[in-house]
Amino acid sequence: MATTESKSTLATSLPWTPQLVRIMAGLLLAQFVAALDSTVVGTALPTISRELGDFSLYPWIFAGYLLTSTTSVPVWGRLADIYGRRSVLLTGLAIFVGASLLCGAAPSMPTLIVARTIQGIGAGCLLPVMLTIVGDIFPLAQRARLQGLFSSVWAISSVIGPLTGALFVSTIGWRWIFVINLPIGIVSALLLRGYRERRETGAGGLDPVGAIGLTIGIALLLFGLGTGSSNAEPRWPVAAAGAAILAGSLVWERRSANPTVPLGLLRSPVIGPIVFVALLFGVVMYGATAFVPLYVQGALGRSAYEAGAALAPLTLGWPVGSTLAGRLFVRVGYRPLILAGAIAMLAGSLMLAMLNGSTAWVGAAAAVLGLGMGLISTPTIIVIQASVSWGERGAATALNQFSRTIGGAIGVSLLGVLLETRLGPHAANPLRGEVAGSAAALAVGLETVFWVLVVLAAVTLGGATWILVAQRESALD
Repeated sequence: MATTESKSTLATSLPWTPQLVRIMAGLLLAQFVAALDSTVVGTALPTISRELGDFSLYPWIFAGYLLTSTTSVPVWGRLADIYGRRSVLLTGLAIFVGASLLCGAAPSMPTLIVARTIQGIGAGCLLPVMLTIVGDIFPLAQRARLQGLFSSVWAISSVIGPLTGALFVSTIGWRWIFVINLPIGIVSALLLRGYRERRETGAGGLDPVGAIGLTIGIALLLFGLGTGSSNAEPRWPVAAAGAAILAGSLVWERRSANPTVPLGLLRSPVIGPIVFVALLFGVVMYGATAFVPLYVQGALGRSAYEAGAALAPLTLGWPVGSTLAGRLFVRVGYRPLILAGAIAMLAGSLMLAMLNGSTAWVGAAAAVLGLGMGLISTPTIIVIQASVSWGERGAATALNQFSRTIGGAIGVSLLGVLLETRLGPHAANPLRGEVAGSAAALAVGLETVFWVLVVLAAVTLGGATWILVAQRESALD
């Protein structure tokens, strides 16, 4: 599939009018609140559990949000192609903010879990549709630079989320970590009122059978792999049922005239390899995020603060890499950037696997990983958006994010099973750091996990090399 944007468009840029500044501010605010809510709950959980009770249900505060924010992404992308970006984004933002208010008013743990699950549905809309709007508005060169800005906002929001949660809990109360979304959401919606998108016809309709099948299949698969369990215990029959439903839904999607997930795009010599890289990218990214703090806190015996500090360089390296990629995109093309990012990810994974007991070393490894992820994330989304028409851009953008998220969710679950298997009787709840045996046993188990990440990063490098060598020259190089 040839790209829909030519090299002649690379040098053009839009002037920053007051209306365009307002639209971008509205998009960045929506992204900020979505990113903040993905991490802000963590530090408030002990207080929430004491007040609402039902402590055994607390994993579902995360799991419900994760399930719906992951499974809803393809549906939102498809809806944005059918009904337009602005109306769909405002709908997702309204669901997110409305559910946030329900979270803030929750009288019990089950009510809070239901509200968080609804909140995840809205969150699944925000990032893919926002990135689609950026792809609609800006030409390639300007879009490449803006990706660094969006990555920086996401990284900063994720870092300050736990701090914000702790601040609210210690002052005005945990309910405000949700209620604060209301004024931010209202301001974002008001700023986006001025967006008048260019609509195109021919996007078709939504296939409800495929959308429902995909949602149920993915939800059952993630639940079966341990999502929502306090010790990440897999439920293999449920996982098998989810995989079967998912496979059947994908067969249905291939035959559908209006598929929710545009599987036909995977046959593109440009998009197919990039989605493959995004899938592995997600496993490495979420794997490092999940297991690096466990290594620092559980195996090295350091504090939760030190564990967070060791991982923080990843979220700092990401916007640096994304900004560099945005600036270099026009000069060198997307393929060398993806290759350089894959090399950095492999180097960072190798550093993690070479455990030496130093939190500084772990932090350096996380920084290299983050740099590589930033170098990959910017060009992949730009190339995918540039390779499709307006009527496919929402679904294609969602496909890229969905591949990364589902790869990470499934990968982390399987890595958790591997860790439990390696630890055997030495750990009761390894994913929560409740080690019953020695810290050395946990270090050995995590070393295995990190070497799996090395292998996956090497396969990612192979995919990046394939992109560099096998693909023909495109209009984006």
